[in-house]
Amino acid sequence: MDDAVEDDRMDAAGWWRLAGLAALGGLGPFAVTLLGPAPHPWTAAVVIALALVVVLPVLQLRAWWSRGGRAAVRATRQWVRAGRVPGDVPDAVWRPRVQRFAGELLRRRISAWGAVALAVLWGAVAVSGRPDDWWFAVVWAVVAVAQSAADRGQRAASVRLLATPARTPAQI
Repeated sequence: MDDAVEDDRMDAAGWWRLAGLAALGGLGPFAVTLLGPAPHPWTAAVVIALALVVVLPVLQLRAWWSRGGRAAVRATRQWVRAGRVPGDVPDAVWRPRVQRFAGELLRRRISAWGAVALAVLWGAVAVSGRPDDWWFAVVWAVVAVAQSAADRGQRAASVRLLATPARTPAQI
């Protein structure tokens, strides 16, 4: 079998991620409906859940496809963690991937700060309003922590990797 075809297959972690996104999309609207004020708009929750069960995994697949596939994303992440790129990978391939990865990490950090702002906002609403709004503040705080924890120094590692001198074709 051709290596390129095998590399393009999705691994088990990718399938679990897609399943988790579908589950989150299916259960999220019901959690919001239960935590929100009564009466509960169940029909809206069902419609939104059905849409999110499809949309969230498709958005993840589209993100992987735009970066060369799940295998390319995993390889780029491994290069950044290791702090080096295998010698047989040309600069024209790995530099754009690592630059895109660093940009995504920056956007993730910005969205984490946005989640912090939303957690503070929901906390302020909970203090001045209904106590059940604390759940929303907690959810946004968890999102902020998860977004921040996903970085784990990868942005600095990607910048260090990009600072390495370019290799000439004779060095490859």
